[in-house]
Amino acid sequence: MMSVALLLCPFAFTMGAFVFSGVLAPMAEALGVSVGAAAALQSGFAIACALSGPLLARLTAALPRKSLLLGVLFILTVLNAGSAVAPDYPSLLVLRILVGGLGALAFPLATAIAATNASEEGRPAAIAKVYAGIPLAMIAGIPLGSVLGNAFGWQACFAATALFCALAFAMVLACVPSNQPDPQKTAVTNGALNKGVLAHLGIMLLASTALFTLVGLLGPVIRALTGFGGPGIAALQVLAGVGSLVGIKMGARQAGGGRYLLSGLFAILAASLAVTVPSLSLQHAGTAGLIAITLSVILGPIAQFAIGATVQARLARLAGPSATLVFALNASMVYLGQGLGIALGALALDLAGIAGAPAIGTVIALIGCLFALRLGRSAAQQNLQTARG
Repeated sequence: MMSVALLLCPFAFTMGAFVFSGVLAPMAEALGVSVGAAAALQSGFAIACALSGPLLARLTAALPRKSLLLGVLFILTVLNAGSAVAPDYPSLLVLRILVGGLGALAFPLATAIAATNASEEGRPAAIAKVYAGIPLAMIAGIPLGSVLGNAFGWQACFAATALFCALAFAMVLACVPSNQPDPQKTAVTNGALNKGVLAHLGIMLLASTALFTLVGLLGPVIRALTGFGGPGIAALQVLAGVGSLVGIKMGARQAGGGRYLLSGLFAILAASLAVTVPSLSLQHAGTAGLIAITLSVILGPIAQFAIGATVQARLARLAGPSATLVFALNASMVYLGQGLGIALGALALDLAGIAGAPAIGTVIALIGCLFALRLGRSAAQQNLQTARG
């Protein structure tokens, strides 16, 4: 049951980040702002998380992990409940930034607890189980938000998130042992941020940024390509979550794969974004649009989450005793990428129309492909030199 309790932490946190993505347009109208401004609620959350995560990890390094995780989940419960009763856009924006900033340790703490309670051989699988909370949020939590938000108003999205945060709190309290390894033993070491760690953090940033140029505007994109309302949007969000689970399993199994693994996944990610551009440019809402968005929501999450699971497993090996800090940095790259992706997608939407969002994401994914190729070649050369030495 400990793995379920830890899985619920990224589930609840991710649900809170994007639970209202399927109701962006009606939410923007209700708040009296543009769709781009409503999307800023997501990017503000993500960027606050990215900036505060490593700092909080350093400041709280000596605190017991279980107690710290419980404190984070309590704060998330209160702030998400507050979001449900926010009276206007400015107060809601402040609350979402606070949720992202103060809740930034939920994912890395859960990952670190899972990693330190597993054997070296079982560590990739243990980490993958926690990481699965993110796609499960996409399968169940975020689509639930779309359904509730369309039925009862955007406030219902945050009320549901608060309930899941409370559930995660109760599960961690009951199922996670209190005798976690001494945090001082997992403090920062001088070699924590070696070249391998930094390169993989860069990979994570590029992958998240590319995908979320589209995901941050998924509701409006689905409406433009298919004409679907709440239930249809929720169904495609579920499909994206299923793709994410497939990607995590692929990444966990292939973490030690060849030098072209990450670059190949970036190529798939680029294709998944590019496939939507023609239909969005021509404003084809019909069969062609449905096929394009279906391919996109399957292939994009498969590629991005396979990259994420691969990076997580490799970082667990590279980080050594600095696991909590490195996992916090990796989570920061995930959320910084999400925030940047949403912001870039919204900017492209304003400047070039809705097709601009996946177009800029395609370019970023191709840059990631080139970066991953270089990383793979460097790793191969290093292995060759080690073998010769």
